[in-house]
Amino acid sequence: MNSVFNTVLRVVLPTSILSVEHHLLLKSIRIHQVARWTSIFGVYEVVFYREPDTPIEEFEEHRKLILDHWEYFFTPPYLRKHLVPLKPTLKYVGMLPPIRLEVFNVSRKPRIGELRIGYIYMENNKLKALIGDKLPYTPINECREKEFNLVRVVDVEKRLVECTNQFVYTGPRLSFSNSLYRALEESRRVSRYIVATDRKGKIVSREEVGKIRGSTTTILFGSPKYDLFEISEQEGIDLSKFIDYTWNTVPGQKVVSVRTEEALIITLGVVNAFLRAV
Repeated sequence: MNSVFNTVLRVVLPTSILSVEHHLLLKSIRIHQVARWTSIFGVYEVVFYREPDTPIEEFEEHRKLILDHWEYFFTPPYLRKHLVPLKPTLKYVGMLPPIRLEVFNVSRKPRIGELRIGYIYMENNKLKALIGDKLPYTPINECREKEFNLVRVVDVEKRLVECTNQFVYTGPRLSFSNSLYRALEESRRVSRYIVATDRKGKIVSREEVGKIRGSTTTILFGSPKYDLFEISEQEGIDLSKFIDYTWNTVPGQKVVSVRTEEALIITLGVVNAFLRAV
């Protein structure tokens, strides 16, 4: 989770950020931007929702595309060849900068005492761990099977590791919602605060961001064509009944519109700075 004063951040944005791009490379870049920028600021969860004018088939197509890229981005680079099969959807991932999570920044070869992300699986009724060496290692304690675990290298020659209970950030969780309304319902259930972003909103201040410190907060973003209030109106709901604040995080913008992914990194940067302000 976000380590800034125990504040847990969730972001909710539409899959239509991909609808405006007509080439797989550009769609891959958009997904990478969301993955990279939310990782920079330690976002806990990213939720993609379907707009009313997005066909179900298109939503499902983009859902699969995002899932494939997410799996690639947040699998440690030293485990990808074992765990992430080659797919047409991943044609351009080699052209994208690495996410470079701190936990992925390990030595080329395992070292005694080193903490690494390992993938735990069962082979011949014995637990094994892939940690980036040529051969699998054996866990010496209880581990969660078919999951990534933070392991400590115990012995390189005998290839032994132990699983730890230590929390480490491995990127944002990913989920999808069939509508903004459903995303709002879930956000209201798990969040103390819900924030809408809109150019007509109140200019965000340090004092207002300070109110969310230490809480689970969901930040909502509109689409390339419609703002959040327009989308909620199309769905027949009153957005004001769900949200606690409406923030303008790009006051005085000198362009006709700010793209969703641009609003994402700007907003997260502003919130991060104000959360850390004394």
